[in-house]
Amino acid sequence: MVSVEQKVENAMRTAYNKTHFSRNLLALYFGRVIMRISFGMLGVFMPIFFYTKFGLDIQTVIYIYIIQFGLVFLITPITARLLSVLGTRSMIILAILFASASIGSLYFFDINPLYATLAYVASMAIYKALYWVPYHVDLAQFLDPSMRGRQLAILRNIASVLLVIIPAVGGVLIARLGFQSVFLLSVILMVISVIPLWFLGNSYERFSWKYIQTFKHLFARGNRRLFLAHSAGGVQGITTVVFWPIYIYMLLDQRLTVVGFISSLTIVAVIIIRYIAGKYFDTWDHKRVLTVGVILASTGWIFKLFVQTPFQVFVADSYHNFGRTVNSLSFDATTYEQSADNGTYIDEYTALKEMSLALGRIVMLVAMLFLLAIFSIKVAFAIAATVALVMIILNKPTKIA
Repeated sequence: MVSVEQKVENAMRTAYNKTHFSRNLLALYFGRVIMRISFGMLGVFMPIFFYTKFGLDIQTVIYIYIIQFGLVFLITPITARLLSVLGTRSMIILAILFASASIGSLYFFDINPLYATLAYVASMAIYKALYWVPYHVDLAQFLDPSMRGRQLAILRNIASVLLVIIPAVGGVLIARLGFQSVFLLSVILMVISVIPLWFLGNSYERFSWKYIQTFKHLFARGNRRLFLAHSAGGVQGITTVVFWPIYIYMLLDQRLTVVGFISSLTIVAVIIIRYIAGKYFDTWDHKRVLTVGVILASTGWIFKLFVQTPFQVFVADSYHNFGRTVNSLSFDATTYEQSADNGTYIDEYTALKEMSLALGRIVMLVAMLFLLAIFSIKVAFAIAATVALVMIILNKPTKIA
């Protein structure tokens, strides 16, 4: 006699076997995967690069990211209007050119640090403002409404496997050949990422709000839940991207190779844990999955407050990233569902989301400028743990006002 658990497992296996992907979805996502490989070699090391180049001055690093995301926040309403002129595919390709220029400018950092940094900040901000709105607009349109969660899970599992060794490779290359070698390789991969996009349809959307009107909608009372939820995501994101890498760099005696290998091992651990736990999460409803993900993500930040050894870094990072994966998969599936449900406002919804993320990052960075004068860098993890809990309260379907 087949048990209930076996029936559920068989049903889920059948559902996954029937999951299909459109050509547009595959072209969009695999172009993104190549970009992630490009950034993956640098991601954990980028704040470390600025931290070391500017004399271990974390304040300077924070200012760099404040300016970058400040520009993203201010120009996103402008770039979003290009959706009706250039189309999503053209905007993504143009964004990749700016990303290439951004990383390429750092190749010349030793010649003129100020100009290289300014070029990086400006080009990276334009890349983010150009890229994410059309990317998410297309992704929301190309995901099948009947299987969004499954499609996202499968695509992210594939990406995770492909990205396993990338941080370790980046760490080894930087340790042996220097940052310039990785900057050059990163730019080459960015150019290659354009190839899948040629198979992507070019869709057009009319961004219906004017510049000032966009900010009014962002702060409108009816959009408060959307604004706060994604701002909370921005706080956690910037803590992961900036403060955690610098902290483990200091903790691991500035050994870049070790930082890279731990990052790669963390990806492996998350894949294994996600595979083992996946069948149990698949039997739970959306609210329960989100709650578990938030608890794991929040307690993961708390665990990071107490790490002292490379092994503890690995365990805490694996635990936390698994929680973030569960949390973001549930949260993002809902986000794309809300984007699609907003119909003709899909691009406006996405723009508000990206601006909210940017503002959350800015607020966290500015707060850390003052808090670091009193506390250690670990205060960022305590803040992120607190903010993570907001995701449970705010992750409800919304219509933009």
